[in-house]
Amino acid sequence: MRALLIPALLALAVTPALAAPTARVSGGNIAVRTGPGMEYGIIGRIPDGTEVTLDYCTRNDRWCFVTDTGWVDASWLVGWSAKIRATPPDFSGPAW
Repeated sequence: MRALLIPALLALAVTPALAAPTARVSGGNIAVRTGPGMEYGIIGRIPDGTEVTLDYCTRNDRWCFVTDTGWVDASWLVGWSAKIRATPPDFSGPAW
């Protein structure tokens, strides 16, 4: 058993970590909102060309949550991960 465990642990140690999903802002300084919808307040802006890391997007791919920032309209994002098909399990805000 021990002979099998050590190679398995070594394999895990050299396995590369999964890259965080990223996208690039395209089209201007986009609004960052407190929730996934136009009815939520704007808490900041992200400049055109900025690369952002995404945590998740709504099921309809309309809004994405930028890591440690807030929600953005996904139509302003380009890149392979601009439309992550995941939904936060505990979000209970209006218009959800």
